[in-house]
Order: sequence, then C-alpha cells, then structure tokens
Amino acid sequence: MVFVIFCDKKSNLSFKENHFVEENESDTIHALLFCHASDYFVYRGSPIGFQYDLLKQMAQDLGKKVEVTVESDPEKAFFTCFKNEYDLVAMDVNKGQIFTHYLVFSEPHSYSYPVLISRKNTHISDTLVNELYIPAQFPVDVTLVDVHQHSEWEMIYSEHNRTEDLFEMLAEKEIDFIASDYNLAVTLLPFYPNLKIVGRIGSDFNREWVLNPHHPSLNDRINAWIVEFKRTKKYEALCKRYLTTGSQVIQQSFGKSSRRSISVYDALIKKYCQKYNLDWRFVSSIIFQETKFNTDLVGMGGSFGIMQLMPETAQHYGLTDTSSVEEQIQAGVKHIASLYKRYPSISGEDDRLYVTAAAYNAGSGHLQDAMALCAKYETDSVDNWRMIFKYLELKSQRKYYNDPVVRCGYYPGGHSIKYAKEVMDRYFAYKHVYK
Repeated sequence: MVFVIFCDKKSNLSFKENHFVEENESDTIHALLFCHASDYFVYRGSPIGFQYDLLKQMAQDLGKKVEVTVESDPEKAFFTCFKNEYDLVAMDVNKGQIFTHYLVFSEPHSYSYPVLISRKNTHISDTLVNELYIPAQFPVDVTLVDVHQHSEWEMIYSEHNRTEDLFEMLAEKEIDFIASDYNLAVTLLPFYPNLKIVGRIGSDFNREWVLNPHHPSLNDRINAWIVEFKRTKKYEALCKRYLTTGSQVIQQSFGKSSRRSISVYDALIKKYCQKYNLDWRFVSSIIFQETKFNTDLVGMGGSFGIMQLMPETAQHYGLTDTSSVEEQIQAGVKHIASLYKRYPSISGEDDRLYVTAAAYNAGSGHLQDAMALCAKYETDSVDNWRMIFKYLELKSQRKYYNDPVVRCGYYPGGHSIKYAKEVMDRYFAYKHVYK
C-alpha cells in the first residue's frame, strides 16, 4: 500500500519518497499528552497548546485522525511510556533514568533547558543550605552551574508535584527555590509578578515523543514529518504563539484571573450538579457547546435558552421560554442526569460521559440503537464508546437502520459524534484547570 500525505499547501510540507503503510495500521493516532502548561490549556472554551496543536497538525498532514488523552499525574504518564498502549506519549523524559534506554524516542520537536526560579526578594545563601525543589519527572538533570558556585544546595525531588504546583508553592512562600524548564517558566512567570528566573542550571535538552516500538512504519513517518515540519513557517508561528514571552493567547487563557471561573453561572451549575451527582465541568462543557453561555439563542426545531432544550423536553421539565436562567440550568442538569442514568451497563466513567454527551445531541433512542447494534455485532465491546459511536455512524446505512434491533430508524450520527468529542475534549481541559 502506498502512503499519500495530505498537506496544507501553505506549509510547503512534502516528502521526497513514498512511505509504506502497515496493512493493519489504524487511521487514528492515539496519543497520551502530559499536561504541561504551554502544551495544553483552554482558550475561549477550546483546548489548545503547543504539543496539542503539534499533534493535530501531524495527524492532519499524515492523513489521519488523532485521539489525545491528557494525563496530569507525572508518575502515571511516565510509566505509561513503557506500556505501549499509545502510538506516542508526548512527555519530556529524563533519559538518565533507569530503563529509559529501552524506550523509542522520536526526532526532537523542540528544545528547552532548566532554570532556577525564586521570588524577587529571595537571595541565595552562602552560609546555609539552600533547598531546591525539583518537579516530579523533571526531564533533565540539574547541575546548578553558573548560579552560585560557593553555595550549598539540597535537591528535593517532588514525587507528585508538577512544575505548575511548585510555582504556586513558591509564590505563596512555602518554598524558596524551584527548578523549571525555560519554556514553562516564560509561560507561567507573567502570572506571578513576585517571581523571577535566577539563571540557567543545566544543559539544553531535546523535547521528544516516546514512540511505540511495535509500529515502526508509523514511527518512520512521524520522524520524517517532524524533520520536514520544523522547516516550515507554520512551525515558526507555532513556536512564537506558545513558547515566547508575552504571548497574548497564553495571557488570555490561563492566568490566575481566568482560572477563577468558567462562566458567570458557575455557582448555579455547581449547585444543581451537586444535587444530581454530575461533574459541573462536564455540564459546563455541554453548555458551552450549545450556547457559549448565551441565554437568548433560539435554535432549529425551537430549542431555546442556555441549555437549548427542545420544546417537548422543556415541557417535560415544566419550562417555558419565559423561565429564568436558573430554572433552565436546573432542568438541563436534571435532563443530563437522566440521560446518564440510562447507560448503567457502561462501566467506564469517561465512556459513559461520551455516550451521555452524544445522547444530549442526538436523543437517547439513537444511542440505545447504537448500543444494541454494538451488542449484536461486537458482543464484547458494548461498553466502549468508540465502538458505540461506530454503530451510531453506521445508522445512516440501510443495512443497519433496518436491522431488527433498531427502534428509532435512520440517523446520520457523524454530527453527534463530533459534538460529543468536542464536549469531552473541552471537559478534559476544564478538569485540568478548574478544580
């Protein structure tokens, strides 16, 4: 099979030779992304970031889809590198750690170096031992060269705290010195006016992806893409957008002020989510998808209000077009909770939320049909959202919408699948920003 690459003409991206595609290779790249402030955050309701955008661009150029799973626990992300569960793990790994020589690394997609961070009024002591806190799974060894040669330092390796956590502790005067990589430091420092970079404390290190050794053909194309893409104007723009001081998109996205709330309706959403036992960030993501928290929209079919409930659904919950925003939110949350309860056989929480989000858009009947088809044709995958969505999409084909197990007939499920994936992407991003 000959691989044909799909490119944005403006990127000038091309390959000099065709690349062989393994016969059983998936059309989707499954990636685990370690949550790093400049790599993944929320901007105007949608997840973006340096490596997040890099992964999406790569998949687009390789003619594939990409499914990004985000992990904020550094220990879990690190050990996932050894399990080969994903096509790649987007995490900076310290190659000096034991067993990392067994890993397969990509070509470098960028680079950084470690720096020492302190408060502006904190001084390095020559007479006392200075404690330096190093984040969990820091990607390079710290040498403290050129910072202060005559001082004593005790390295304190944090088992669970990310760099972002240590920045908070430093700003609150719980600790005095931390190590950070430079890219992350220039991202976070604008939001901590009392902190500064003292100096470099180690050598440059390459930022690379950990690749799956069982997919050599895909790995070859990923590496070739990285080499070529780094020569493009699009790559320069990506670095400028995320890895430079004063980036407006970063300053508007996850400064301390923007972390306080998702919307002005947070308190109401939390109130009713607590009552109906739902994650308020999941509901907020649905509301953003529906209306971006606009209360005056009227949709096709007569859906209205901040939750865009259809007239018959609104009537079921006692709503009219004159109901207050609080009444709309209460009804909408209750409706989402009702949908969620219809899928008790789906054991995985995220799988159940994917299906719930799709049902909010498509109606629960079409999801029940998709699950029935999945049970008939797949047997052991009935609680997997990917397989359920496969049959939701197949409901547009006569063979499937005429199947005896289908009760609600024809449905073009692609829109609802896209809807659910966007809701869940935003929800995962919200989870990493709003506690």
